[in-house]
Amino acid sequence: MARPSPLACIECRQHHVKCDAKTPSCSRCLDTGISCKYLPSRRGRNRKARDGRRPESSSLVPEISRPGDSRPLGGNIINSPFSSMGNITKDNASITSGEHGQGLLPGASAQNDLDPDTRLVRQYYENFHSAHPILVPANEYERRGYPECVRQVVRFIGSHYSLLISSESLRESTAVRLSSNDTRSPSMVKALLLYSIILYARGENTEAQTSFSRAVDGALELGMHRKEFATMYCDGQELKAESLRRTWWELTIMEIYMASSQKKITLRCGSIAHDVGLPCEESIYANSSTIPPAPSFSNFSRRMFLDDDGDTTESRYSSYSYRIDAAYILARVLVLNSLGETHRDHLQAVENALVSWTNHLPPNKVDIVDTYGVVDEMLFQAHTIIQYAAMLLHLPRSNIRPAVPDAGTVRCPITPARLPPSFTRHVHDIKATEASKQLSNLLSMRPNVQRYSPFIICSLALCGLVQLATSRIHSPECSEHHRNRVVLVLGCLKVLKRNWSIAQHAYQHVRQAAAETFAASSGPSRWFQGHGSSNSSATLKNGPASGRSSVEGPELLNVGGNLAAMPPTNTDGQDMFSQGLLSAYIDPTCSDPSFLNNIFDMELT
Repeated sequence: MARPSPLACIECRQHHVKCDAKTPSCSRCLDTGISCKYLPSRRGRNRKARDGRRPESSSLVPEISRPGDSRPLGGNIINSPFSSMGNITKDNASITSGEHGQGLLPGASAQNDLDPDTRLVRQYYENFHSAHPILVPANEYERRGYPECVRQVVRFIGSHYSLLISSESLRESTAVRLSSNDTRSPSMVKALLLYSIILYARGENTEAQTSFSRAVDGALELGMHRKEFATMYCDGQELKAESLRRTWWELTIMEIYMASSQKKITLRCGSIAHDVGLPCEESIYANSSTIPPAPSFSNFSRRMFLDDDGDTTESRYSSYSYRIDAAYILARVLVLNSLGETHRDHLQAVENALVSWTNHLPPNKVDIVDTYGVVDEMLFQAHTIIQYAAMLLHLPRSNIRPAVPDAGTVRCPITPARLPPSFTRHVHDIKATEASKQLSNLLSMRPNVQRYSPFIICSLALCGLVQLATSRIHSPECSEHHRNRVVLVLGCLKVLKRNWSIAQHAYQHVRQAAAETFAASSGPSRWFQGHGSSNSSATLKNGPASGRSSVEGPELLNVGGNLAAMPPTNTDGQDMFSQGLLSAYIDPTCSDPSFLNNIFDMELT
């Protein structure tokens, strides 16, 4: 029997199959459409140096991650889940850090030893898994033994975050593998669900809908919507049962997300009776520790009437549960908007649900970051869904008319042109603008956007367009306020468009709309307007031009956005600070354009 060629490509070595060592691509890689690569030899095709280490000249340089949300806000990586792939390395070397207990890869040397497939799995868990956590945690991935349909999709998703491996090289092979597999299994449902998400992000909406429909078909045929399914199918493995429950709920949430950008609302998962238990907290799931009993959604819906989750500091329900609840409220908005004429009470009921969702949050679910600065991804998504739903509810009933693009070219929500209001349209103006403001506030709390779910792009685009539309009906004094929020949205889309095609289109549309909106107000910046005039020095020296005397006190210096006290340089009643200084560094608020004038009437002690 012929021995395998000593010069086998990386793909054939990975799967332990015979390689004909043809260049530039071996026959197997050529047939499957996979990028074919060989490890270069140092001397006469030797694969390793004499000391057993991989040669320094290897073309497989360490994977370079794009700038992302791999660290918490404070720069502390202790409690950052899914930041590593502990037992994926060949020697299973790992350390435990933080309460999540995730194994950490030992640095650069371990990076060098990762084969391409493992690198892509690592990219998946570092950048994508936390937004859609349906697979087992990173440190259980290899032990779980997923079939190739799941592994192929994981590699395909991971390639979108890789600088070395093109996603296009895996696109066709992934599509072929899934289309040729008619197996009805939970793993196939997971693969199709994840595949539909990535296709949606790539702007391939038709293929995404087809894949998602297959996933729902498989889930309903298997009975994944029933409570007992996870118990019967998990073989006594709690982590596997939790993953199955999460798969069903992720199908439900993604179906609602996708429906927001479609003319016809189809909600199969939400329309069928289901009693699947709610997911646990991410810290418990990531730690692969003992999974607590899954509470029911019916009890969660009645939590405000029960003693077990009243005014306690810690909620017994996970952040994932609040995300599910937020998605159901979004579904109610979508259905209500699709009806056109509705009773006033129906509209008020949804409005009550939006306000009540926030009011009934337990103290540990109000902020999306913990005491260490770690972002709760599920809670972040839940809050963004609520603000997204509020914008969709109030926009059609307001006087605001954002320049929403054609849904066929840019992924954007379908909003009716004009619906009957429940209040005056002016009130709906305020509520729609406030929702976009709150959404942008959430973005500022999480500046690194690499781990954002692709489904947030639609919310970001609408947020920016609402701020632009509001700036056109508000007074010029608060134009800078809206401009700053639009700049924040554009910055997030600019990062996301590196990975997702729909973000590229959304970014271009919002930027063009912003350029048209603010073109009329173009001119010197406020800094130069405040400091470049001939009166600026006199203003700084003698105080406001109005001639009013200010309250005596120390001089204030604006440093990093804060007013810091300075030693007094003048005891003759000089102004504490000048109006010119404030107008250059402090933006007028949207709610009170006269802030800079009123501040001089305040008694500062």
